[in-house]
Amino acid sequence: MFEMWSFWHFVLMLAPIIAILILYFALRNRSYKIRYIVGVVIGCISLLILIIRNIDIAVTYGFDPEIIPLQVCHFGNIMVFIALVFRSKTATAIAWMLNLVAAYSSLVYADSLTNYTDIFCIRAQAYIWGHIFIVIGALYAVLLKIVRIDFKSFIYGIGVLVLLLIPAIILNSYFNDVLGYNVNYFYIYNSDGVPFEFLYIGERAQYGWFTINWIYTILVVLIFLVIMYVIYNIQKLLYLKDKDYKTYNIFHKNIENKKDKIIKIVKTE
Repeated sequence: MFEMWSFWHFVLMLAPIIAILILYFALRNRSYKIRYIVGVVIGCISLLILIIRNIDIAVTYGFDPEIIPLQVCHFGNIMVFIALVFRSKTATAIAWMLNLVAAYSSLVYADSLTNYTDIFCIRAQAYIWGHIFIVIGALYAVLLKIVRIDFKSFIYGIGVLVLLLIPAIILNSYFNDVLGYNVNYFYIYNSDGVPFEFLYIGERAQYGWFTINWIYTILVVLIFLVIMYVIYNIQKLLYLKDKDYKTYNIFHKNIENKKDKIIKIVKTE
């Protein structure tokens, strides 16, 4: 059984950091094409982990709200896939600014793993590898300069998250208050499983079947926005000497060759 703050817990926390350092030093001087291909593999594995997890839940339990990828880390697997495969600035912005922090926090506060008697079951392994690949994927996209986030993608990322947040708030109440499930999309229903207990002020307001704690919801959203803005600006530091660096999505033809030629010319000069 998994134990918090054990040797294996520290291995779990260090695993994505060690992996991204190995990838960075092994690939930082390789061609853009090679770095991109490795990124595609990371993105596909990230999505595959979520798919296997959801198939296991569906086969074992039938429908379960856990299948809906509105948990921050579950749609994080999807964002990493889109970011690395399609070179999407918006998906990278979300993965880098939000999913990275949430996923690594889930490795640090891995209380959920203590509930599994068999740590090698699909759900437990999906938890471990799913979060690891979100951290690796989000860092890889930025550190290996697969995608550069600009202010427009930052705003678009916020917009996408708002579009996801609205159904998350509604479904949280519906599944918990009406159907009796225990879900916490976006960590916005209550502070269970996240270090936001001090933010849960007051009671949930009720509007028919729908309930919401307005103070808690607003405070959590504001905290996320501040964190995202800070991490967005951290990414900008990587391009202080390369302010003209541009990101091209997969629909731009021959861009790898163009970038490689530019790099060769600069090195020659």
